[in-house]
Amino acid sequence: MKFANPENPITLRDIYNKRQQIRRIELTKKTSISALLTALIKKRGYEDEFFTLYNIEYGVEDGYFTHLFIVYNKYINLLIENPKVLMTDSTYKINRFNMSFINIIRMTGMNRSFFGGSIFISGEKEKNYKLVFFAIRKLYNVYELFYPKIFVTNACAAEIAVIEYVFFGVNHILCIWYINCNILVKLKPIIKEQFNSGDDDNDEDNSRLEIILRKTDQLAKFLNKK
Repeated sequence: MKFANPENPITLRDIYNKRQQIRRIELTKKTSISALLTALIKKRGYEDEFFTLYNIEYGVEDGYFTHLFIVYNKYINLLIENPKVLMTDSTYKINRFNMSFINIIRMTGMNRSFFGGSIFISGEKEKNYKLVFFAIRKLYNVYELFYPKIFVTNACAAEIAVIEYVFFGVNHILCIWYINCNILVKLKPIIKEQFNSGDDDNDEDNSRLEIILRKTDQLAKFLNKK
């Protein structure tokens, strides 16, 4: 608008305030998450479009969520075709309540990922992860699917313990992305200590390129030993 009319007095703050005003009217004094659940419940035929599990303290209108599990029906169709391996991933601080958001992810035979489900939980203790994996088990039971054969997660001890409790005997492997990140975290101080300083680094006879090549070779030998 400013480019079209430089004299327009409206600022970004004005737009933000107007959006918040409209949002408050649409929510009708509900929290965002309560408004979402109310819309799901009131929506005609929502049972066929979303699979939801939730718990609310003190009722939908005035209470607060302890968890909300939701799966879109198109993803359920994909899950039915690809039920054996599930990945779980936590996303932190995506809302002002700092609730963890767990994504349940699946891969198709064409190496395409899709969301098998999503759930808000209030913490990362075993009691919280039980909500996640009992919800997954409930989903599999409703659609009469064989339970997953493999779960891929990070190294969260509470999460792994609950997986073994809810899906007894299931295989569990660590996500390679988290393994690589952990390797980098562990190796950086060692690399810095052993290869980022040297007595001959300031030698005028050594060019910058020669120093880089020498240290690269040293680093390769060090990693091969490990």
